[in-house]
Amino acid sequence: MSDAEKFIEGTAESFEGMMIPRVEITGVESETDINKIDGLVFELYKEVLSVLNLAAHLLDETANAKGGWPRNQAICAGLIVRIAKFMLVVTQLSAKGDRADVVFALNRSILETTVNLEFLLNKNEDGVFDQFVKFSLGPEKELYDIIQSNIAKRGGEVLPIEKSMLASIDRVCKASDVKIEEAKQKYGDWGGGVKERLKYLGIEEQYIAVQRLPSHAVHGSWVDLCMQHLTYNSTNNVFGPDNSFANVDARLLGPIAIFVLQPTKIYLERYFSGIPDVKLVLDRIGDLRARIGLADSVHEKLLASER
Repeated sequence: MSDAEKFIEGTAESFEGMMIPRVEITGVESETDINKIDGLVFELYKEVLSVLNLAAHLLDETANAKGGWPRNQAICAGLIVRIAKFMLVVTQLSAKGDRADVVFALNRSILETTVNLEFLLNKNEDGVFDQFVKFSLGPEKELYDIIQSNIAKRGGEVLPIEKSMLASIDRVCKASDVKIEEAKQKYGDWGGGVKERLKYLGIEEQYIAVQRLPSHAVHGSWVDLCMQHLTYNSTNNVFGPDNSFANVDARLLGPIAIFVLQPTKIYLERYFSGIPDVKLVLDRIGDLRARIGLADSVHEKLLASER
């Protein structure tokens, strides 16, 4: 088992070893250099990433005795792992300073995964977790049916590539405790879709910011091309290529970091309330939200003055 796969115990020492040192923001209110605020928020973002990484590797006594989590908790932990991986790549891209075009698309994935995590944690119903799993297997069910149809047309002959694909489908179904016949092949979305999940969480108004606008970057819509990848000559009404990258600043980091902390807090409270030292992590989460919020407000003030 690699270091990245190892679980950690619920002790103050393990927590402090997993989280990076607290980023100091004393005097940020009087900062006038917007680039320094960008750098500060970048460091705070990395601190948030360390908290998520901790949460995703934590075991209580029951899970420790079995060597892992039961399925529903594993889904939540897996979503946190996914968020942390995407955030790590964002830090790598942001270190170059001008990769905002790609960060937009990654943020869309981070936001939706965060909504899914918070929705599942708040619902906390086996049926909703079941739906999450079965709807996820829809493409596998469709592929399975196509393979079986092709095998039948050949009179039972199974191609090597088909054996490999069927074995892959079988592995994920066994881990899911779902028979492939039970998977939902029809197109649709679990939990009623992202908008309904946001509505359940009481933040339906964030649908535009969480889903619609970032989707431009994911799907390469005309708006994305027009704003990020093409130049426009209004005189001749023609377009040209734009190979430049927009800068990554605090606006692409701070709000995302605050957003992911909420379900992480719920996850820790839901599954690890019996570990006294978890309070250290919860306190760090509250402190982080306050520090990022303050740095973001200073950044917005400096942006307004530049305009």
